[in-house]
Amino acid sequence: MACEGRRQSDDQPVAPRRRGRPRSGGAERAILAAGARLLQERGVRRMSMQAVAAEARVSKATIYRRWPSKDALILDLVASAAEETAAEANSAQAQAPDARAELLAWVRAGLEAERSPQGAALQHLVRRAAEDPSLAASLRRRVLRGHRDRFMAIVERGMDAGQIRSDLDAGTLLDLVSGPLLYRRLIASADPADRDPVEQAGAIVDMLWPGIRASPAAVQ
Repeated sequence: MACEGRRQSDDQPVAPRRRGRPRSGGAERAILAAGARLLQERGVRRMSMQAVAAEARVSKATIYRRWPSKDALILDLVASAAEETAAEANSAQAQAPDARAELLAWVRAGLEAERSPQGAALQHLVRRAAEDPSLAASLRRRVLRGHRDRFMAIVERGMDAGQIRSDLDAGTLLDLVSGPLLYRRLIASADPADRDPVEQAGAIVDMLWPGIRASPAAVQ
């Protein structure tokens, strides 16, 4: 008489095997860690999915089950780095707001990031997003929106503390601050005699601050 399923020697039912390979959280962490290392060491152009697979000791198929493309993996890496940066900024925030110092730090961080592998990866995603609406939507939702929100928070804290004009259009200010960063990425960053990010950040804020700071009468 045929048995209904296999049984172990102690006559306990054997749990049925799940079809397909299990999705391992450990594999995902290994892939992300490997991708972050290779992005730092090789840059976005020389970082291949094959190299990530070898570094993480998984198959390429394992990677593609989680990330359908190299751009998808890079987006996760950039988003993770952005979250870490935001967490560090929040923990370093002083109890007493200093809008000028926060604005200076924000601009300096943007200028320094453009020279980093993560900055190059973000520039790569921005270029690719121009041809991929789905990637563009994910990039805005996962990276750019948070970037904008952190800037808006600086402006709001400055307004609440009476350090920045209350009638200021924060969106326009963001455009003014972002313009020099985009210019450097497109043109000036190719110049070997490019200015130091700390010096350039100070120059940008020095030019903007007189026009956005609250008047002494408004503070009183």
